[in-house]
Amino acid sequence: MNKNGIFSKLLKEPLLHFLLIGVGLFLLYAQLNNNEETSSKKEIIINKSKLEIISSTFTEEKGRVPTNKEMQEILEKDIREEILYYEAMAMGLDKDDKVIQHRLAEKMKYLFEDITILDEPSDEILKIYLQDNSKKFIDSSGNTPKYDELKHRLKNDWIINEQKKENRAFYKSLKSHYNILIDDAIYKEYNMSILK
Repeated sequence: MNKNGIFSKLLKEPLLHFLLIGVGLFLLYAQLNNNEETSSKKEIIINKSKLEIISSTFTEEKGRVPTNKEMQEILEKDIREEILYYEAMAMGLDKDDKVIQHRLAEKMKYLFEDITILDEPSDEILKIYLQDNSKKFIDSSGNTPKYDELKHRLKNDWIINEQKKENRAFYKSLKSHYNILIDDAIYKEYNMSILK
């Protein structure tokens, strides 16, 4: 009976409640943190299309299909490279590296060149383009060939011109998200007003 009295007295003790709540919160926090760590791991996905790319690259370089052992070695190298890449990015090793900055800028340039999708130009558009740019199409005798003779060349030139316009507009919209701060001395010395 005495034990029941002590036990019931302990259950009424606020300090015990506080300790039990603290232990419960600690266990809950530990459990949630454990789940966050496993879910925040980067995923490296090896799928059929990646294997096909790796295999075709090997075949192009070596002139033959890779063996299973070679595929395992190539995959291990690819996984290692990807892990090191993620770790380098996490450590900020890409910052202030002009080579990496240049490569990423080039990739970005190719990316937004590739996403420019243009509708097929009509004959009217191409005729107007020829009229506005006739000097570009003058032949060696000083004459502008007829539209039908130039149609294919006109179309290619028009597409290149329109892609350049789209790319400039895309870059301008990207640039609008940045504040470009130029030191006054540099601004004056190199006539940086052209950047505005």
